Amino acid sequence: MGLTDKKVTDKGTNFGKKQEQFNSSFAKLMAEKRKVKKSRLVLGIWGIPKCGKTGIALDFPDRNIYVLDWDRGVESTWIEHHDATERIQVFNPIEMNDDNAIDIVKSENNSHDFVRYVRGKISEGDKPIFVMDGVDTWFEKCIYKVNPNPTVVTKMMPFQYGARNKTFYHLLEAIYNLDCDIIYITHEIEKYVDNTPTGVQPAWKDWGGKLEQEIHCFRKKVKGEIQYIAELIGSRTNGNKVGTRWVIREGQPPNIVWN
Repeated sequence: MGLTDKKVTDKGTNFGKKQEQFNSSFAKLMAEKRKVKKSRLVLGIWGIPKCGKTGIALDFPDRNIYVLDWDRGVESTWIEHHDATERIQVFNPIEMNDDNAIDIVKSENNSHDFVRYVRGKISEGDKPIFVMDGVDTWFEKCIYKVNPNPTVVTKMMPFQYGARNKTFYHLLEAIYNLDCDIIYITHEIEKYVDNTPTGVQPAWKDWGGKLEQEIHCFRKKVKGEIQYIAELIGSRTNGNKVGTRWVIREGQPPNIVWN
């Protein structure tokens, strides 16, 4: 047979039975995708604190929503604005140790347990939205994989950051691989060029390329009225709507309207 197992025939190259099985299943997969024609929501929402990010993520009245709350700010929105509905399930995975520091191993395991829990719900037929709130907080706490004592400042070698980065991306990838719509929420940070601030950017830590859609939330004062605004700044699925702005909070106290 020579150096390889492939056979060359008059009809072309035959790579064997395993490849034939793949070819057949791939053809069926593409036929199914053409039939469904449905893009997935992989939305990133970012901005300053308390400007409506979580409100947007929970604003799907006909869907079950599962929230991994590393930012520890979703529960109050769920209770006050959604009457603690059973349709929305909020899970805080953070566990503390006896030294009042985050136990990163237990907290990480709790996070993955929750992702597996949602995977089970999806396998049972649920078509939910999964929300990861606090991407930047999760990244900050991953440093405990390298230095578990927050009261001690140690000099870190570059290779030591590998454990932090693997921990961070592994959870985000596990969420991304769920067969459902997904929303990631993070805060904004200043953007610098040559040590000079030039604007703001999301604290994704190179995760933005995975997103299908991206919304920036901010506050703006208009004629003495503070408005909360959401702007679609990127979308692979609705490109014609990029640049659209929605006012999600308007009015003056006590006459505030949430849209």
